[in-house]
Amino acid sequence: MQPPDTVKGRISVVMPVYNASKTVAASAGSVLNQTYADLELILVDDGSQDGSLDICRTIQESDPRVLLITQQNGGPARARNAAMEIMTGEFVTFADSDDLLTPDACRLMAEAMGDRDLVIGHYFFDLGKVSTKRGLLDGSRALTEEEFLKELMQYPGSFYFSALWNKLYRTELIRKAQLTFDPFFDWGEDFAFNMRYYHGVENGVYLLDAPVYHYVKNPVGTSVRSLIHVAHSCRIKWRLYQHFKGLYQEKGLYEANKRLIDRYIYNVTLAD
Repeated sequence: MQPPDTVKGRISVVMPVYNASKTVAASAGSVLNQTYADLELILVDDGSQDGSLDICRTIQESDPRVLLITQQNGGPARARNAAMEIMTGEFVTFADSDDLLTPDACRLMAEAMGDRDLVIGHYFFDLGKVSTKRGLLDGSRALTEEEFLKELMQYPGSFYFSALWNKLYRTELIRKAQLTFDPFFDWGEDFAFNMRYYHGVENGVYLLDAPVYHYVKNPVGTSVRSLIHVAHSCRIKWRLYQHFKGLYQEKGLYEANKRLIDRYIYNVTLAD
């Protein structure tokens, strides 16, 4: 299926950086070498102590499309918030400093946007030398807001729906809703941000059946460490559930789908 009418506009790529000296050059390079040229890369060094800042400065000097913010360590939520304050793109996507965009990611998502409010793409799940294409919903197609919300309620904790990095967002909607990332979350801040963004997808969502990102799995992740703090993890889970439930309450879809929506509180995050 052909994508909607092509929409062009600058894409801001937001990339927090913390002690990523071994990977940030490749990650930034995957952005700057995109086949879509009208973009800016906003690097936010979050108090790195391993030489990442020097690498970021070198990257900035090499390409006028790169903006660099430095701050004391405050976590990825505050880093992304700092970047969103200065981004100039009509659209924005998010990348981590140890992952890679596919070469055509920005072009494919910009072309697919049309008059929709969001694009969601497939991605590669990289574990060691094995790279597997992932994505819950096959086939490129447009969904109305209600169709999208019905798909979302099936697997809300999946990377496909909850991650930041396989999506293209409209900056106008983020600013209209005054969306920011909440530093309360040790994990799940992407899910909370998305649930709040999904309140505004009145013009629908485009599903892109093409990989736009390489998610490089780190075997020792923050989600494992957070399990040590069980009480705080429970508070996080409950607050995420409230974001999810609140979306459907506002749209008038909660009562008819209560059993399915409430199931989220018992589910763990899924990889697809």
